[in-house]
Amino acid sequence: MIKGIIFDLDGTTIYTIEDLADSVNMALEEFGFPKKTYAEVTAAIGRGSKKLIEDVTPEGTPAEIQKAVLARYIEIYRENLDVKSHAYEGMYESVRDFQEKGIKLAVNSNKPDDMTKRLIYKCYPDISFVAVYGSREGVLNKPDPSTANEIAAMMGLDNSEIMYVGDSDVDIRTAKNAHMVSCGCLWGYRDLKNLKDAGADYIVSKPEEIARCLDDQ
Repeated sequence: MIKGIIFDLDGTTIYTIEDLADSVNMALEEFGFPKKTYAEVTAAIGRGSKKLIEDVTPEGTPAEIQKAVLARYIEIYRENLDVKSHAYEGMYESVRDFQEKGIKLAVNSNKPDDMTKRLIYKCYPDISFVAVYGSREGVLNKPDPSTANEIAAMMGLDNSEIMYVGDSDVDIRTAKNAHMVSCGCLWGYRDLKNLKDAGADYIVSKPEEIARCLDDQ
């Protein structure tokens, strides 16, 4: 029986791609690099800010320049991360319903920790999450299971009693590495093949379908 759910942020609980891409392009433009399309930025997100900038800067860009672009991107995004971003339609209602049923809830993202908290608490203001964690210094990013395991301990649950919900192979692999039930969502930034190839236990196309996956357990 599932007693807890850990959610990803980007592409799962919150639509963020426009603010992400706009901030990436502002940083790239300042360094004289070509801008990226929303699709190109979408394909690059999910593995943390450092990897994002590595993927969007031109091949052969020196590491010190990438580091400078990363620092500038983070400055810009921190100022603009909630301009266009919002909870996905139906997701807030589903999360609220889970809370009312007594299911323990948490968020685990590879987005910087302060940004993760700012977005979640703005878009889900009356949800009592057990934990909201983004990328933290000294803690490995997903798909490493360290944060998922930490959250499980905070929930006081066995990992097998927790469902991990995310939109990418990174989330599915995190769930598997933590020995949790995995649920891939199709409204985010990856496609059906990506989730199937990662071995998702469940795949849903609408937030309200997550409840059926819980019932199946």
